[in-house]
Amino acid sequence: MYISKFRLWVNKCLHTPSTHMPKIINGFLVFLIVLSIAVLPLHFLPSPDWVHDYLIFFDKFIITVFTVEYILRIWSARRPLRYIFSKWGAIDLIAIIPFYLAKMSLLSAPEIFFGFRILRILKLGKIYDIERAAILDCAKDSHGEFRVLEGEEIEHVVRKHPLVFLLNLLLPLSLTTTSLTVLVFFQANLFAVIFTCLFLFFAGIFFFKAWLDFNYDVIYITNRRIILQNRELFGAFSNDISYESITNVKPDNTGILHWLLKFGNIQIETAAIQGTLYFHDAPNPHEVVRHIIRNRQKILENNRDNFHQPKRDNLVSRKTAVDF
Repeated sequence: MYISKFRLWVNKCLHTPSTHMPKIINGFLVFLIVLSIAVLPLHFLPSPDWVHDYLIFFDKFIITVFTVEYILRIWSARRPLRYIFSKWGAIDLIAIIPFYLAKMSLLSAPEIFFGFRILRILKLGKIYDIERAAILDCAKDSHGEFRVLEGEEIEHVVRKHPLVFLLNLLLPLSLTTTSLTVLVFFQANLFAVIFTCLFLFFAGIFFFKAWLDFNYDVIYITNRRIILQNRELFGAFSNDISYESITNVKPDNTGILHWLLKFGNIQIETAAIQGTLYFHDAPNPHEVVRHIIRNRQKILENNRDNFHQPKRDNLVSRKTAVDF
């Protein structure tokens, strides 16, 4: 029984990460992916033995974590064979198999070895797809910390485009690579250590901010309202918007990149205290706006019907009394 409960918990963490702890685990995996790519240039720099030893230790640690992750994903999957032969299972295997092939002397060319390691960035796409599937799975009544009201149902959850997340990762990736390169180049003197610590600190902040934006900047579209949620480094805020208070909704995907990749901004004008609200870098903004407009029209039509229904009932009652 305990094994089945643990397997279910692992499945929720690795296959349907919709709550806080699974998101932390996925965030740690993303951090390791970015860090393993950031240290790649160090392998091509002339460096002392201690750097080489640390790189070997770090590679073994990364491979151990990714191997355990791969095994746990297979073990906890509802259909293990389906996961193994899926594209995401293949990406997880590609992330670890070069290391074992090199250990068995079946892969001796370092260029091919490091080329396979760069492919670990594909795991970011896998994590995005898993998070998206988790949203679709749990969107009937809740998502993360958000809970629906009585008689309410989540119809759609809008997140930022995955390309925006990848672009936001470039800055912490560059800072990490630069700081580690300086540390090696200056032989870890006091200046290099201070510089590295400072850059790694800012890289961590930028990475954390990118991860928060990716996971917690969302629009919940329900059959009764819209909730815009935004998470900052310190705290979060959300805006609850009723369909009746919406006066206009505008999509904006102007620009070549936005047009080609089909993402852009959404502007929601309201007559409430919130005024005009914005959500940036949403995928398929025109489709999202059409969904909001359809729900708004449906709510307004229902309100008009409910407003006129008592009058029709009174007319029917009076007519029935006269006929009688």
